[in-house]
Amino acid sequence: MAIKFECEIKTNRRPGFRELIASNKNNYIMQAHVTAITLAVKNLAVTRAFYTVKFGWQILAENEKVIMLKLDNLVLTLCDELVFEEYTNMSNNAHSKSFYITINLSSKTDVGAKIAELDQAGVQIQKLPAETFWGGYAGFIADPEGNCWEICYNPFT
Repeated sequence: MAIKFECEIKTNRRPGFRELIASNKNNYIMQAHVTAITLAVKNLAVTRAFYTVKFGWQILAENEKVIMLKLDNLVLTLCDELVFEEYTNMSNNAHSKSFYITINLSSKTDVGAKIAELDQAGVQIQKLPAETFWGGYAGFIADPEGNCWEICYNPFT
């Protein structure tokens, strides 16, 4: 199932963010700037209403399978559970986590290099880096507790 996600993303990127990321040459050191948290949801409409009506959060972008909500310094993404499973190689059930945290790097090359470094360090690779359905480039790793991290290049930020 291929999903195409097109939307205009408005951002207030901090000056020098990409340059700061590119200057981090330490091996096995991951930048500590979380840019997004994504939740797998069973009922996108009900969950959308919860965050937009009950919390009053604004929608940054959406389509029929994904909704992106703008928070102060990150994006909360609500993702249809089937799209989530295909994208992450993780199922949304009682025995797995149904969220992931995103760290954006400055290029596709940096994503590939970081995943390779983490693999060499013994980190569990959930999904090797690849082109994404929304136009980015991402791979997934898991910490020792199975919490999933997306290591990503987002050309729109």
